[in-house]
Amino acid sequence: MTFAKRRMLPTILAVCCATQSGCLTLADLISPQKTQTLDTTFLETQGYSIPMGGMPSPVAPSANGAPRIILEVRDGKTHLESIPLPMDRAVFIEDIVQQAHLADHFGKLIVSIMRPTELGGAPLKLDVHIDSSGKASNAGQNYALMPGDHIVVNSDNRTGFERFIDKQFRDRM
Repeated sequence: MTFAKRRMLPTILAVCCATQSGCLTLADLISPQKTQTLDTTFLETQGYSIPMGGMPSPVAPSANGAPRIILEVRDGKTHLESIPLPMDRAVFIEDIVQQAHLADHFGKLIVSIMRPTELGGAPLKLDVHIDSSGKASNAGQNYALMPGDHIVVNSDNRTGFERFIDKQFRDRM
């Protein structure tokens, strides 16, 4: 082997390992994504949880004061919908995902429920992973929705390896 080939072999091996580890992808090298301009580390140290794509967008309350939830779908642009909440039965996160056909359009989803607290502090954040059939990957995370809940839906763009690692950590807890 020549000297140039011996020097390039570790470099090529390092690039291949880095792009397959989930830390770095070839798309990141070709077209780097925009970084956030807002530093949220102080908010996170104070106990606030920032969902993927930023904080939920505000929506005006309903005029008649009827119970409702806000559905926010983020797929490059934000779509907001105010959905009335029935009083005669419970509505679960899977019901909303299936009624809106979100899994049909986006496949696997990461859903965050931002639930207001009684004392007016930071909202409680409940995360739910939805599979491509519209079912929660953990049946215990099919939360019943409450008036005032803000549901933020993002497409789950994690790699298979990242999902495997997340599942291993969830199973151990």
